[in-house]
Amino acid sequence: MGEKTRLTAMAAVFIALSVFCWGTSVWSAGQGTALAGQQSDWIQSDENGTDEGLSALPESDTVSADAPAAVQQQTDSRQVLSEQQAVALAAAFSAAGTPFFEDPSTLTTVEQQEAIIWYLMETGGMPAAADGQVVLSGIEMSDLAGELFGTSISSPEDCELAVYDREQAVFILTAGVCIPDSAAVFESVQQQDNRTLYRMQLYPPDGWEGDVLGNEYRPDMTAAAVLILEDGRLAGWMGG
Repeated sequence: MGEKTRLTAMAAVFIALSVFCWGTSVWSAGQGTALAGQQSDWIQSDENGTDEGLSALPESDTVSADAPAAVQQQTDSRQVLSEQQAVALAAAFSAAGTPFFEDPSTLTTVEQQEAIIWYLMETGGMPAAADGQVVLSGIEMSDLAGELFGTSISSPEDCELAVYDREQAVFILTAGVCIPDSAAVFESVQQQDNRTLYRMQLYPPDGWEGDVLGNEYRPDMTAAAVLILEDGRLAGWMGG
């Protein structure tokens, strides 16, 4: 083989190797791009799946941390009282001899029962007598305790005004004359921020006199008391 022929063959081999290496690098780059695209799709798919998974969670699960606070919230069952109801309640406390208090939840079961019975008499809510007796539903008494005092009568008891029949779950009163411990007469009302103060004049239950002209003569006032409402709800019964 001549020198010229040998050089030509070597050049051809060199060119072939160059073309092979160039093709290999182009193929590798293409594969890398495709792999990167697949990885990007996988990542995007995972992110979408994660987002969709979070958004698909029930709402209760996402706010479960606040659940204990919601469970602890309690609704105040005390009702907003009108002025007429407030005055009647003050008169009931006076008639029942209810001691002064700063929180209605401190009242005993007997004190609640007697105050409610007098309140029903003051507001005309007492049922009609039958066979010389007045029957009051224990459930209705308990509901009224919730409306006035924010508590329920869970264990009813006999009291001075009524006997509790456990078989029928009713209070039974004799249809006789109930003499109040003290008579309350409304004097004035005063507003202090969210508080309403009803001032009452307290008198002994006897000693009231009148004449043929309709004039009324009261006995001497023994004390004064104030019924306190906060945002319209019973908050206290204080000496005043």
